[in-house]
Amino acid sequence: MSDRDNIMTILRFGNTTSQMTDKISDLVPRTAQLQDLFDTYPNGVRHGTTFMIGSFQGEAGSSLQLNIDIHNPNFMRGQDWATGAGVGGITKILMEGRGWTLKEVSAHYQTFLGIEHTPPPENPIKPELARQPEPIPIQQPEQVSAKKVYNLSTPFDAEYSYTDEDGVVLVSVRKYVETDSEGNTKKQFRQFMDGRMGLPEPRPLYNIPNILASDKVIWAEGEKCADALTSMGFAATTTIGGAGMLSDRVADKFDFSPLNGKDVVLWPDNDKAGHDLAVLVERLAKAAGAKSTVMLRAPFGKPEKWDAADALDEQFDVHRFIRQSESKVKKPIHLLDDSLNISKYFVGNAPEQQYLIGNTIPLAVPVIFAAAGDSGKGMMTLDLAMKVASGESMQSSFGGIVSTHGDAIILSAEDDKDEMHRRIERMDPLCKREHYPNNLKILPLPNLGGVFPIMQKIDTSYVMGEEFGRIYDQILEMQNLALLVIDPMASFVHADVNADPAAGAAFMGMLAQISTETGATVMVNHHMAKIKDNDPVTTPEQARNLIRGTSAIVDGVRCAFSVWNVEEKTGRQRCKDLQVTYSRNAVFDGAVVKSNGPANRDIRHFIRNPNTGLLEDRSDDIRASNSQMSEAVRQRLQHMQDFIAMMEREGNAITKGGAGDGAFDAIATSASGEPCVIALKEARETTIKNTITALQEAGRVNTYRLTQGGTKKWLGVTGGMLSTGEYEARTARENL
Repeated sequence: MSDRDNIMTILRFGNTTSQMTDKISDLVPRTAQLQDLFDTYPNGVRHGTTFMIGSFQGEAGSSLQLNIDIHNPNFMRGQDWATGAGVGGITKILMEGRGWTLKEVSAHYQTFLGIEHTPPPENPIKPELARQPEPIPIQQPEQVSAKKVYNLSTPFDAEYSYTDEDGVVLVSVRKYVETDSEGNTKKQFRQFMDGRMGLPEPRPLYNIPNILASDKVIWAEGEKCADALTSMGFAATTTIGGAGMLSDRVADKFDFSPLNGKDVVLWPDNDKAGHDLAVLVERLAKAAGAKSTVMLRAPFGKPEKWDAADALDEQFDVHRFIRQSESKVKKPIHLLDDSLNISKYFVGNAPEQQYLIGNTIPLAVPVIFAAAGDSGKGMMTLDLAMKVASGESMQSSFGGIVSTHGDAIILSAEDDKDEMHRRIERMDPLCKREHYPNNLKILPLPNLGGVFPIMQKIDTSYVMGEEFGRIYDQILEMQNLALLVIDPMASFVHADVNADPAAGAAFMGMLAQISTETGATVMVNHHMAKIKDNDPVTTPEQARNLIRGTSAIVDGVRCAFSVWNVEEKTGRQRCKDLQVTYSRNAVFDGAVVKSNGPANRDIRHFIRNPNTGLLEDRSDDIRASNSQMSEAVRQRLQHMQDFIAMMEREGNAITKGGAGDGAFDAIATSASGEPCVIALKEARETTIKNTITALQEAGRVNTYRLTQGGTKKWLGVTGGMLSTGEYEARTARENL
């Protein structure tokens, strides 16, 4: 006799209870048995592989203990310590805990037992006496009998409502958190329909109204995570019961149809169980007609079970994380539907431009950093990478504050490990790098097998280099990458990007792909043409035109930053104003010379730090110095005007230059204690003459002759005694 025939016989002709109990224990999946145990006793406590409850009546306690290790031969067996009796099997538990009969337990598990409602066979001896079996009620395996009604007044910690598209509640999930005497907590979830424990058929997705109204849906594990994502502006959902209820066996009981036509992002908990559940959900979403699916992977270093709710609590950049992960998946292009139509593809408010360096260098774009040789490009990008990894908002060498932090990578083709180490030590003598919250990986390629091409030409095509491709696969696994530095460009391109516009365009396109897929700024160090001594750079436009290569290089990037030498005269003056020693290649200007979006295009002023060799942005100091100098000039002009007026009033008018009555000599020999005299005594003769010239040009001072034939030009203030004819000489000096 087959197992199915044996089961039919047991049900119809009253074979022993023990036989039926054994069949139920053997054929019903142990995960289903566990769920029924937990549903029957919501007051139970789970400690490892032991489940504890006060008694079959369901009160809290530990007298009744059961083994719930699904791999143990003694599964669902245990001891009632209050009575001393042994306990065994899910059948006993359901009969005692829910008040069911054996037939009701069998009907509950009829799917697993293979029971069909067929007429009983005729009694071959006395057909008229054949006993008809009682009808077996049709019940789904996971549903709880209506006989069990739970006390809805029991305090719960959270409640989540699953609704239909009109907002009508289909089922409510309540979360209970219990704490034992040792402070350990346990979470339990119970599903209620109309005041009774149970589940609807089919089982709905969470947050249906919102996901139906959105083109992109994020699935997360658990209602708390879905709500966290919803609070951040996403259309988020989950599946009821998590991994404990969704499996291949019962997948057909879940309704994934709301995901039809949607782009679905899956965010599992950071553990194997979460990943396995997400894989199943992804398969079911595709089967339901999802347009695309993307599986997120927790960033490196995140703890086990890390999820969306944890991300919200730690103020993690969720938007960037999701955008970065989505960019790594090549999605099919469908031009024949309306998915790429402007009305569908560009919906809602446009995202704000994010910056690596505030309002200067954008995030997630390719950037050219061009400068002349020996300008310190490598030092500036190393400094930037260290500040990105440090997690601290510090002033960058490019002007502006480092506003995005994360992992950074430098591909260095020219500097070996020892040189890089020396540079790092100069900039970080206290070894703060040992405590960076993010990764900074510097690849000195001379020590790692040499340089490899990022792009190379094969026949007539430009392709990604094979070795870089292997490294790039690893780069794509870095979920928190913010900066990739390529230093210099010429070493990594096996094509003539300086002369061939097609090569330049291909390489820039490859950089754009890398920045989009990684979500990182890709900064490429490049060279500028040599500046002629007689034709110095004074504007960002001039600097842009000096970037080497075809126009495709600059045109192909979102942002270009250049640094150029200043004239020696200007450099010396800046060093003097800042009270630093002037040296060649120590004074530079720089600016954003190309940007496809808003950017600070102000010219920055750099002075090389003699200790680190790093170009430091001293723009604010230089502006302050200029401001101070301007104030000093204004004061000097006023003092000179006051001195001229004083001498005019005293009848001792002076000339601009010359011995004796010239301004410089008059100031030097004056015994007056007036502030103007004191202030001017330290000035050089040239400064005195230049100051008087400035006063004359401003119309504040004029020259006068005392007689028609006089040869000397006497200085007087506008509106003073000389101008009105009231002046009277009081010395024996020649006034004619």
